[in-house]
Amino acid sequence: MLLVLFNMAYDIDFAEEADIKNHIKKFLLYPMFWKDINNKIQLKLKWNSIKFNSKNSSLAPNKKGVYAFILKPSCDNFIETRYLFYVGKTNRTLRIRYKEYLDEKEGKGKPRKKVHKMLNQYEDFLHFYWAEINDIKRVNEFEEKLLNTFVPHINVTIPKAKIKNELKYIYE
Repeated sequence: MLLVLFNMAYDIDFAEEADIKNHIKKFLLYPMFWKDINNKIQLKLKWNSIKFNSKNSSLAPNKKGVYAFILKPSCDNFIETRYLFYVGKTNRTLRIRYKEYLDEKEGKGKPRKKVHKMLNQYEDFLHFYWAEINDIKRVNEFEEKLLNTFVPHINVTIPKAKIKNELKYIYE
């Protein structure tokens, strides 16, 4: 079987050929955004993380802040690898927001298609990272800077980006 990924042909025999297309993701990796002085966060943030599952919901703090969903594949005897999928903020507490994502994973309420898919498709490897921030103005500012710096795949709104119609397929 010939499989074409990212405009490159690979001759790979995948056991679950139909399912593999659901796992192809596109990321914007643009060093100019990483170096942009306007994206720098002036406050040293203390990041914490837990594996995203219902057992860990009580470990998320009762504080406001910014958070991210990071995919961390675990492969024995290999280098640590991480993929930033989503960045968010909460004006409620991080614990409340965490629990809202658990509900969204279960399809409760009106789940966002991309978020619901992320939460279920990678549930064994998804981690919830957060940094507590008490000042709500800073929460908003830092989320915007993180979004503008990394343009995470699952986020559909990037403050400084205007996505052209012909490129929207990247963020499906």
